[in-house]
Amino acid sequence: MIRVTTNGTLRTYRSNLARATLHQAQAMNTVLTRRRFNSFAESPSLATQSYRVHASYARNQAQQKTSETVISKFEAAFSSLQALNDQYRTALAAAESGQNGDKDSTALNAIGETLTGIAEGMVQTLNGKYGEKFIFSGADGLEVPFELKDGELYFRGLAVDDPANADAFREMMGETTYVDIGLGFELDENEQVIPSTAFNSAISGIGLVGFGTTDGTADGVPNNMISIISELGEIYKRASGDNGLTGADAERAEELFGNLQNAFDSYNTNATELDTRAQFLKSNDKRLVATGDTLWEQSEGLDRVDLADALTTFAYAQYSYNAALRVGNDILSQSFIDFMR
Repeated sequence: MIRVTTNGTLRTYRSNLARATLHQAQAMNTVLTRRRFNSFAESPSLATQSYRVHASYARNQAQQKTSETVISKFEAAFSSLQALNDQYRTALAAAESGQNGDKDSTALNAIGETLTGIAEGMVQTLNGKYGEKFIFSGADGLEVPFELKDGELYFRGLAVDDPANADAFREMMGETTYVDIGLGFELDENEQVIPSTAFNSAISGIGLVGFGTTDGTADGVPNNMISIISELGEIYKRASGDNGLTGADAERAEELFGNLQNAFDSYNTNATELDTRAQFLKSNDKRLVATGDTLWEQSEGLDRVDLADALTTFAYAQYSYNAALRVGNDILSQSFIDFMR
């Protein structure tokens, strides 16, 4: 017959009580934190999966913020372009009046002042900022894009109507400012961004309004509407006498007016391409939000416990702990009686 000693019983009891206490504390902590684990050592497999999902979620949130910023920039751009459209319509009505209306020099001079003011207003519109950077300055957001000096339009210091600057303007049109909006951002072997994996957020003003002249010569008719409106304004302001425009000025004004609609149509085409990029941004942003929601749900599934299950486990642990205490009372009481004998 095996003799059960008091000391052996007490040792077993203390071991069982310690386990019950630990389980109760763990169950309580699970209820309070609602976490399935609090350290990598507790569950290496779950912790590894959780880390990967949280890393993907953090990257997604950064991409969403970038996307929202670029969308806001494009929205500011289209607000400016709407103002530019309104300015064009006002200029067109004034130019039509100058070409087909009253030929009195006083009236033409007033139209010239109006057109000059509209051209200057268009330049101000295209020099709008988003944050600290100019919206339409291409990749160089810190440099003022457009300037109207003595009736001549400049883009980043170069005369817009000078055919000699065509190559420089084409290069500016091709400038890029790539951002990561969740397209699989990657660099090539030369540490350059792979275009298909990023979004080009640069907006080139010169790509919108155009440059050069219709015949490729310095004396040709400008291709962009601001230059046309500005030059028409200067011509009308020179009108004198009762016959209005005569000679070379009348001929030049007719040529300029004849190309005004074409220049606006070209600008509209470029603005439509810009709108296509903006629509892609918005569509992609919805995808980013949906992906972020999915990743969040995955992280919750990995990290969090079901509260009902956690409370049930805690209740059982509490019951086991209380039961261990009651057993302890019986053991301690019996041991004391044995001691008294």
